Amino acid sequence: MAKMTKPLTATQVEKARNTDKAYKLTDGGGLYLFVSTTGVKSWRIDYSTPLTKKRVTMTLGKYPELSLAQARMMRADIKSTLAVGVDPRQKKKNEERQELLEMGNTFAMIAEEYIQRQDHLAPATQVNNRRHAEYLNEFIGATPINHLKPIDILDACRAAEARGHLEKAKKMRSMAGRVFRYAVATARTERDITQDLRGALKTPQTKHYPAVIDPVEFGHILRAIDSYKGLIETQSALKLFPMLFVRSGEMRHALWSDFNFEEKTWTFTPRKTKRKTGLSLVVPLPRQAMEIFMELQKHRRSDYVFPALHSVAMPMSDSTFTQALRRLGISGDTQSIHGFRASARTMLAERLRYPDRLIEMQLGHKVRDVHGHAYNRATFLDERTEMMQAWADYLDELKAQEP
Repeated sequence: MAKMTKPLTATQVEKARNTDKAYKLTDGGGLYLFVSTTGVKSWRIDYSTPLTKKRVTMTLGKYPELSLAQARMMRADIKSTLAVGVDPRQKKKNEERQELLEMGNTFAMIAEEYIQRQDHLAPATQVNNRRHAEYLNEFIGATPINHLKPIDILDACRAAEARGHLEKAKKMRSMAGRVFRYAVATARTERDITQDLRGALKTPQTKHYPAVIDPVEFGHILRAIDSYKGLIETQSALKLFPMLFVRSGEMRHALWSDFNFEEKTWTFTPRKTKRKTGLSLVVPLPRQAMEIFMELQKHRRSDYVFPALHSVAMPMSDSTFTQALRRLGISGDTQSIHGFRASARTMLAERLRYPDRLIEMQLGHKVRDVHGHAYNRATFLDERTEMMQAWADYLDELKAQEP
């Protein structure tokens, strides 16, 4: 008859004291309390490996950190593991390896890795990406990415939404999606769970940039710009924005090497669509723009046409133009730098009667033909050259009107 082992009691475990020789207090099923000569108590279990049937000992943890009840639960888990032919020691190693792997695959760490690989983006875009990743990290940064659920992302975004920051919440979700897609591509998780959040956030109202479309009012703004007495680069840019209606970032990052003054053109790849299409935009330079650039070239001090005040290696700050408008008394509620695009878009169509196709092409937007194919931005150059000269002449007419 097999010898029956009487289970230990919590009191026996607590009162066990060291002697001059180490000893065991057996609980049954291979589990026992090992008491060393120094008084350290540890839970251990003896078992036979599934394949070799070799007798091995596995240490579970120290007492009192690991209680009698907890040790018995671990014994039950080990017995279950052995029952399916798995060595508990190997299972423990696999779990520890997985834990280490997940510690290196938190959302914050993968987001940082993703951001570092986006160094081709404009600096402002990189700053925005990092900012929205940091917002997310407050809630989910320390969690392994493959442990996250859609509700975790939603809770983080709704925290911003609850404070009325609807656009911020939308961008946080977008940033989380990009990080998840990168994690999928690098085999750190199975799928982009942010796809499950479509429609779960409030939609922010579209914010239109302030733009004057009344010719008389626009004439006032043009005359105010002509009166600006600041830095020549700022003065020139302010005059060129209404005339060429390019984006602020495109003007700021303009390089002298992008200009062909013999052909009277400025050619660049729009920064906003650079990754998507790679198509260049040709901006025909009307006579008035050529005069501004020729004068500006006499003061050239950088590869940038509009360098920063204190560093020729950097373009002018975006806020420089906005502040210049404010100093002229043109409020942000009346006209913005980006709004010059809307002003030109409206008046070219309504006042000068140019077709939308040409205007949209000159704005750098994707324009499709009747077959659905996108026009190359270098096409219709003669028509756009004529339109840009007519627009510059029209602005001169508006400036010449009686105040």
